[in-house]
Amino acid sequence: MSEDPKVILRRFVDEWLNEHDREAMAQVCDPGIVFHWGPLGDGRGAPQLQEMEQRIRAAFPDLRVTPEFVLAEGELVVQRSHVAGTHLGTWFGIAPTGKRATWTAMEAYRIAGGKIVEQWLNEDWTSVMQQLGALPGP
Repeated sequence: MSEDPKVILRRFVDEWLNEHDREAMAQVCDPGIVFHWGPLGDGRGAPQLQEMEQRIRAAFPDLRVTPEFVLAEGELVVQRSHVAGTHLGTWFGIAPTGKRATWTAMEAYRIAGGKIVEQWLNEDWTSVMQQLGALPGP
């Protein structure tokens, strides 16, 4: 596997987040990965990361992540992404609306030994809640 942090992150997004390939996830993520997902919670370990991702997939089954830019320096990689999905499952207590939502995410990753060992995620959940009708719009 390539040690290039941008290539590792691209595989994480393309093969795991967008294609749901658990084998690819195991190849690019350290088994003890630590993640910080803001209002969604923090966790440790690949199984818990998979569980968190399944919760999001239950609400937005067609979720797609499209990187807008990626910056890397040493073992740190930062990415801004465009995210889109259709709300077909309960999310933060909001019953499925069938509405398509789009939002942005800022992500930071620490990569060591060719694997993602830590992730920080900040997504624009206010915008999502407004699009779903759970909060008033701007």
